Amino acid sequence: MKTNIYAASDFFAEARDEAEITSFLNNDLYKFMMLDFILAHPEYKDLEVSRKMTIRSKDIKTALVIPEKALIEQLNAAKNISWVNKKDLEYLGNLKRPNWFPLFSQMTLDFLKDFKLPDYNLSIDENNNYELEFIWPWSTSMMWEIAGLKIINSSYLYNYIKKAHLSNLEFSQIINTTLKRLYSDIDIFRQNPWVQFLEYWTRRSASTLFQRKVYEILRNEIPNQCIWTSNVMLSSEFGTIPKWTNAHELRMIPTALYDKPEEIIHAMYQVDRDRAKHFPEAAILLPDTYWSSFYFKNCPKDIFESHIWCRFDSKDPLIAIPEYVDFVLKNGWDPLKKVWMPSDWLDAKSALEIYNKNYSKVWKLPFGIGTNLSNNTKWTFPKDKENFWPFWSFSVVIKPNKVKRPNGTWVSCVKLSDNFTKATWDIERIELFRKTFGQEWVEKTEVFV
Repeated sequence: MKTNIYAASDFFAEARDEAEITSFLNNDLYKFMMLDFILAHPEYKDLEVSRKMTIRSKDIKTALVIPEKALIEQLNAAKNISWVNKKDLEYLGNLKRPNWFPLFSQMTLDFLKDFKLPDYNLSIDENNNYELEFIWPWSTSMMWEIAGLKIINSSYLYNYIKKAHLSNLEFSQIINTTLKRLYSDIDIFRQNPWVQFLEYWTRRSASTLFQRKVYEILRNEIPNQCIWTSNVMLSSEFGTIPKWTNAHELRMIPTALYDKPEEIIHAMYQVDRDRAKHFPEAAILLPDTYWSSFYFKNCPKDIFESHIWCRFDSKDPLIAIPEYVDFVLKNGWDPLKKVWMPSDWLDAKSALEIYNKNYSKVWKLPFGIGTNLSNNTKWTFPKDKENFWPFWSFSVVIKPNKVKRPNGTWVSCVKLSDNFTKATWDIERIELFRKTFGQEWVEKTEVFV
């Protein structure tokens, strides 16, 4: 691979005194689909939700790397842009379902005409990490997730480089090493042309400019394998079709409204049932929100029959896929008629291993691959200058942490996950949900993303 000399301004908007977020399409498709679903359900759209950023990587100190003024400038730039223009609305309005009906309702497009990101609260916690909080109705607070994550990730890497006073040559070594890793993955994919994947790295990309570079390379090198992107802006630019997925918050918020185990369980399944009716062609199970094994064991028949995809997020796919095959067979269904998508911390090698061990069992097995393509910067920084904290992608999420019930009281949201290290928010509520969904956990491992 040819090496090049780069400057930080080639890949970081902040180095060019520009905003990281300049287009409201710089977002994952599922966010717009979730908005469409929420607006269609009056019981959800006006729920007041608190959404909070948490940095799960214990060795990261964002507040000691990113100047507060610089972070505020980036957040305000995103908040103050007009998130809509005629061209972008036309693009969203022209997206179609497989039956050629519009993907989004006119109500959603009208909502976006006047949309701007709402205000935020910024503070610093006891671990020297920034805390971001957004307290607004679900339909508006949700749109901060991707923008906030993109800003914190790119700003951390850029300000680390700036703080270390890297020369262009040293910076270029980081980029060239990262791109060399990308081309190594491309070689693996090219040797196995039947392995296909979704570009799924918007939230934790090194930057928007670097994400665009990586996607351009993949589209040029292996266009028949990198077949989708979740990023709406990149789809618009490259003439590809953005691909949907599903998210944990869709279960975290409705289930928080209840305290009785049977009501919590019913709410979890009911929101999946309602979403499958709203987007039948995108009926994707995400069973690990509250332990996959429980979800499969107790899944109502109508939900099983209506879903097309199953996304495996926090359980080892080599364990999760056989479990799902058993679930499908026990329900009298052919596994070769379902789509399966592993999506957690994958790269070309792990995707190939999963594919080789499972391809004969399923119909389609595409992969959702993210951070290891778009922010594969681990151990690329000059060791003699890595005097702060790790320079690489880190585990950071912006998830709903509280919801206001109709009686005016606030209650914690919960995500359990198949990896209990990812269990999120209030301890007492976590214990209630553990008792509700069972005490068995597949693993408790380090969280990378």
